[in-house]
Amino acid sequence: MAVRMVHAVCPHDCYDACGLEVSVEDGQVTAIHGDPDHPITNGFLCFKVNHYLDRLYHSDRVTQPLKRVGPKGGDQFRPVSWDEALSEVGTKLNRILAESGGEAILPYTFAGNEGLLSHSLSERFFRKIGASRLQRTICTAAADAALNWVYGTAMGPDPETLPLTKFVILWGSNPMATNIHEIPLLDEARRRGAEIWTIDPLKTATAKRYDHHVTIQPGSDGALALGLARAILERQTADMAFIRDYVTGFEQFRAVADSWTLDRTLATTGLTRSQFGELLERLESSRPLLFRTGWGLQRRRTGAQAVWAISALSIILGAPRHRGGGHLVSNSGAFPLNWAGLWSGGSLHPTTRSVNMVQLGEALTALSDPPIRSLIVYGSNPAVTAPQQQKVLEGLRRPDLLTIVHEQMMTDTARYADWVFPACMSVEALDLYISYWHRYVQLSLPAVAPLGESVSNNEFFRRLAKTMGLTDPELQESDEGLIRTLLQSNHPWLEGISWDALVQHPVQKLKLPTDTRPYVDTAIPTRDERLHIEPFFADAGRIWQDQSSSPDEFQLLSPARRETIKSSYANVRSVMKTSTPELLMHPEDLRRLRLQPGQWVSVYNAFGETRMVVQPSEVPPRGIVVSYAVHWNDGADGSNVNQLTSATLSDYGQGATFYDAWVRIRS
Repeated sequence: MAVRMVHAVCPHDCYDACGLEVSVEDGQVTAIHGDPDHPITNGFLCFKVNHYLDRLYHSDRVTQPLKRVGPKGGDQFRPVSWDEALSEVGTKLNRILAESGGEAILPYTFAGNEGLLSHSLSERFFRKIGASRLQRTICTAAADAALNWVYGTAMGPDPETLPLTKFVILWGSNPMATNIHEIPLLDEARRRGAEIWTIDPLKTATAKRYDHHVTIQPGSDGALALGLARAILERQTADMAFIRDYVTGFEQFRAVADSWTLDRTLATTGLTRSQFGELLERLESSRPLLFRTGWGLQRRRTGAQAVWAISALSIILGAPRHRGGGHLVSNSGAFPLNWAGLWSGGSLHPTTRSVNMVQLGEALTALSDPPIRSLIVYGSNPAVTAPQQQKVLEGLRRPDLLTIVHEQMMTDTARYADWVFPACMSVEALDLYISYWHRYVQLSLPAVAPLGESVSNNEFFRRLAKTMGLTDPELQESDEGLIRTLLQSNHPWLEGISWDALVQHPVQKLKLPTDTRPYVDTAIPTRDERLHIEPFFADAGRIWQDQSSSPDEFQLLSPARRETIKSSYANVRSVMKTSTPELLMHPEDLRRLRLQPGQWVSVYNAFGETRMVVQPSEVPPRGIVVSYAVHWNDGADGSNVNQLTSATLSDYGQGATFYDAWVRIRS
C-alpha cells in the first residue's frame, strides 16, 4: 500500500510542542519525523521522540480493561470487557456519591498528554459530580504566582526573536535536555555576535556548550538578582525612563534590594567578585538583553520570590523595551482561547474543596470529612512522580480505596489500581495543541486507529458518564465540537484560526507580529496596567533559604534529563538503556566518603530511603548530588528519588519544592 502522511503533534510536557510528520502504511505507523514545514520543529525531533515508535508499540501498552485480582502494587490482573469494567466501576462510584458525596472522589492528572482536549470532558465530569478539585501545582505554580503578580500573565518575547539578542542569560535553563529547538536559535544569536551565559548550580550540557557558566549556590537565584539590582541602582545604570513610564512599586523594590550588599550577595551565591563584576558589566552594556529562566529554580519554598526578583531585575534594566529582550519564562498566557467554554460546558457544581496534588500522600492517608474513597488517575504516574513517595504508596495500598487508572502503559501507578482502562496515544486521537514557549496553534490528526481497545481521555469519560446515568449533553460533546468551542474567540490574536483553517493548514501562528514587545506594544493585564515590582510577600528578607551546615548532608537535585519526560520513556530500553538509578557525585566527595564508582548506596532522609548506584561526575559541584528525574520504581526495590523529596508547598503559589531536599548517604 502507498504510504500516507499525517500531521500530528508531540504530546509531551515540553516547551517545543513539535509538529510531527507521521508515515502510515497498512494501518500501522511506520515512521515519525519532525515536520520540516513547522518553523520551530524544522524537521528534527529530540532524542527520545525519535524513539516514539518504540513507545507506541511497546509491550507494556495496555490494550484492554484490566481488573486487579492480586495485591495492590503487584502485576496480577484479569482482562475484562469494557461493559463489565464500566458497570462495576459505575456502580461503585455511584455508591460513593450517595454515601459520602462527590468530595470523596479525587481526580489526579497532569500533563502526560499536553493536548487541550485531554482535560476537557474530564473537567466537566468532575465538576458535574462535585468531586474534590485538584490543584494542578506540581510543575510551575510558584513561577505562575510571580509572573501574574509582576506582569498579570505568563508571556515573554517570541522565541523566534532570539537571534536579535546580544546577551542571553540562561538562568536555571538547560535547553540541551529540555528545549532542544531553542538551541538553533541560540546558536544563530551567537553567530550574529551575542554572548550566551548560563547561571546554574550544575555543569549541564548547555553550560558546557556556551560562553560562560556561572556556578551558583542552589536556591540563591533571588539573592543574586537582588544583589545585581542594588549594584545597578547604586551605579545609576537603571532605565529610569522605562521605570517611570511602565512600573509600579519601584521604591518598595529598591528597599528590598538595598539589603543585598556585594559582600552578602557573594557569600550567599558563591560567586567571586570578578564573576559578579563581569556579569554586571554585561547587563549594563548589552542590548537587546534576554533573561531566559527555566522551571527548576522555582521548585523551592522561595521559588516565587526568585522569579519575582529576576523579573524585576529585567524590568529596571529596561529589557522589555528592546525587540528580542525581556524575560521569557513561559508564553502560556499568549493564547486567548475559550477556556471557560471548554471546561465548564453547561453544568457547574457549587464550589467543592480543593486538594493540592503535591500533597497526594497526605490526602490519601489523612484527609477526612469525607476521606478520599476513590482516586481516578489519568495523564499522570503519581506512584513515581509525586513527592514524599513513602506516604503516597501508603495511600495507594489502602484496601478501601477504589483506584481507577486510565493509562497507556502498565506503570507503577497502574499496578496499584483496582481497574485499569486502556488509553490511546496522541497519534491515535484528534486533539488541539499550543506551546508554553512558542506561539503556534496546531491540530493533531489521528494517524491510525487506537491500539486494541484503547480510547482517548474524552471517550473514557463519555463512557463513564453514560454508565453512571449522567445524561447532560455537554458530557458527550464530540472532539471536533470541543475544538470549535475552544476556538470561539473574538481576540485579534486568534483571527482566522478556526477549525476549517486548521484542517487545511494544521500549523497556525497567533496573529501577533513576531517582533511585538510584550507589555510595550501590548496591554499590561494588571489591575492598573503597569508592571509591578514591589514584593508580594510579607517577609521581604526571606528570598534565600539557609543551607545545611552538616558535612554529612548533601543537597539533592533531581532535574530533567534528555532521555525522559518525568517517567515517560523510562521503560523504553532504546532510550533508557538501564533501569538502574544513578546518583552523580563530585569525585572529591566520592573519595571523601570512600565510595567506589558503580557501588550501590542507600540515600536517605527523614522522608524515606532508596538505593542508587553512585557515579563520579563533574556535573554537580562538591556538596551536591544529582539523580535525574525519574526512574520507575522497579530499579530500586520499589522506590525512586521521590522517597527523598518533600510535600512542603512553596511560600507562594503552593507549588512543589522538589529541590529543597537534603540527604545522607551510606554504603
